[in-house]
Formats: sequence, C-alpha cells, structure tokens
Amino acid sequence: MSLRGHSAIIGYGETEFVKYRDSGTRSNYTEQCDAARLAIQDAGISKDAIDGLIAIPPLDQKVSWSMDLAEYLQLRLTFLDNLYFGGASGAAGMLYAAAAIDAGLCSTVLLVGGSTMDPKRMFEFGSEVATPFERDFDTIYGPMTDNSAYALIKQRYKHEFNATDEQIAQVVVNARHHAAKFPNALLKKPITAEEVVDSRMICDPLRLFEIVMPCTGASALILTSADRAKDVKRPPVYLLGGGQSIDRGMWNPAYGRDQSLTTSPVKQATSKAFDMAGLTINDMDFAQLYDCYTITVVIALEDIGRCEKGQGAEYIEKTDLTYTGSFPVNTDGGQLGRGQPYGACHFMPIVEAVRQLMGRAGDLQVKDARFGLASGNGGSMANECTIILGNETP
Repeated sequence: MSLRGHSAIIGYGETEFVKYRDSGTRSNYTEQCDAARLAIQDAGISKDAIDGLIAIPPLDQKVSWSMDLAEYLQLRLTFLDNLYFGGASGAAGMLYAAAAIDAGLCSTVLLVGGSTMDPKRMFEFGSEVATPFERDFDTIYGPMTDNSAYALIKQRYKHEFNATDEQIAQVVVNARHHAAKFPNALLKKPITAEEVVDSRMICDPLRLFEIVMPCTGASALILTSADRAKDVKRPPVYLLGGGQSIDRGMWNPAYGRDQSLTTSPVKQATSKAFDMAGLTINDMDFAQLYDCYTITVVIALEDIGRCEKGQGAEYIEKTDLTYTGSFPVNTDGGQLGRGQPYGACHFMPIVEAVRQLMGRAGDLQVKDARFGLASGNGGSMANECTIILGNETP
C-alpha cells in the first residue's frame, strides 16, 4: 500500500522550551495540551474535527496516557494509539496516522508529545527497566543505556573509519549556528569545534556538548486527508513517503543482525521512503535528522545516501550544512541546539520540516524548499523511521 500524497500536515504547535528548573507550574498535561491547542489554532480547525489521537507518554507516566489525555482534552475519537519506542515514535506515528486515515478509521489526527521531567530522574528509566537479557549480558558491566550505547557506536566508528573528534564536532557547530537564530532554542551561543572537543568527557569518547540537554517542552502536529487539507488556511505539506526498519533491541547496539553497528536501520527505512515518494536524495532540499548525539548525524547522512559509508565525518567537515548551504541539516538547531524535551523531541524534525515547506522559517528559511526528509531514531540506532514531505506532489 502506498500512502504517497494521500494525507497532509495542516498545522503544528510548540510550547516554549525551558530548563527543568524554570518549569514553574508546568506539568506533563499542560505541556501536551498547550501544544495541541497551538496546533489546532494553527490549522484553523475546530477541536471537534479531530477524531484520531497519537500521543507519546512521558517517561514517568503509565501506558494508558493517551486515553487519559483524550479525556483531558475532551476529544471524542474513533482512532487512538500510544507509541513508546523512543525517538522513532514521531515519524512512525505520522505513518500510522496516515494509514489510519487512508483506511477510513478516522479523518483528522492530532499527534502530540512533550513532558516536564527532572533530568536527575532519567536514570530511573535506564538500566533498572532493562530486559532480562540486557541485565544478564550488558548492564552487569555498567550502565548500558543512552550515553554508553552511543559512546560504543562512536568509538567503533572512529576505529573503522579513522574519523576525528574535530570532524564529528562540526555537527554541534552547525546546530549552534542555527540555534543562535532560532527563537525557541536554549543553547543559542555559537561554539567552535575546539570548544566541543575541549568540553568535559562524559562517557568516552562522548563529550558534554555532543550530548543533548533534557528540558521541558512539547510539540504537536495535525494530519488530515489530502482532500480535507485543500480547505484549511495553511498551505498543506504532503506526506509523500515513509519507511520503518528495526534490527536490534532498544539498548544493545552490538546485537544488530549481519551488520556493523556503524550501519543503522536508517538505510532500509530511507530506501523504503524514497521508493514510496518516487524521489531520491538528490531531490531533497534539506534533511532534519534525529540528533540526540553527534554520531547519529554522521551515520544518518551516510545511510540516507548523502555520502558513502565511512565518509560522513569528512563530509560534515567539508560541506556547508547551514540553511544557505549546499545541503541544509537541522535548520532549527536540532536537539543539540534547542534542548531535548522528551516526547517533543520525537516530533521536532517533522515540525521543522513542515515549517520550512510552509515557508514559515523566517531568518532560517531554506530558499525555494519543495521537498525534505525527516528522520526518527529509537533506542541505540535500533528503530529507525524516515518520512519524505513536500509542499507539492511530484
């Protein structure tokens, strides 16, 4: 089944990103409800027009979150889903919503995620909830969650391809360049590669500025059928293609099937997305890549086909990835420039892609943007989803 051009995004909303200590009375419910309200207003539709909901539960909430949120928002639904598989949930949710609309299960879907959570509590959701085989074979040697898993991937990448820390640090330089101009970003101070390399070592070889900073915030999007999208106030952004690929468990990158951990499922997911869209990497005017760590951007650029395997670090070093460059990447600053509100981060690449394709990116607008790629990454590059968006159907 192809979903090419059958549905379109007609609005989005984001709350203000702030550090947890500045969250005040904000809560998980207020974050997701405020983002939903902003998206509904942006689309110019009535709340009653929404009959589908896909929500990402905050880490400290129960899996029944989406049902409770529907009640909180006073929605009457015919389709409901609750996604919980890391950073790929946003792009995957977009595919599932499009499939539900195409199947006639609903007509207009609200997708939302966001949270307020003390970063000190993040460890409560790490090794303590590991699966039995993770506890038996990984975590007995120490923490094997986000930082250590991605450190392992970066270390292997450096070993295989002789990449340098200075080259990989350019991912942060590019992110901060955009964040400095983006209104809703927390890390606005430009940075040099030397400053990144000189920052405090957190988990060898990952340094402080290569790791996202958890924060408070939320994001939401509205997806509807292409026919309905013609009648709303915003120019629609069509879902042209999508693909998902999973080849290992959540936090065990060394168990990937038949491939080095330096090759991610992004490759298969993106190939499926391009096949559905009838487009190639050369048609893309930008890419919004999931950047929880610097190494994910390096590997993703290779696996979406922008450069050959092993050349990602050199490509980043020698290519202008800014919004005026030859291949713009993460034009809002990404998570490395804006901060990472859990749940909202799953939708951030899509929201920025839509902002660009609607021509609403202001000082960071990519000139004449028509088609763009947005990716999501769950676990330790274990579960990947890529979608292709466009402000026209080719």
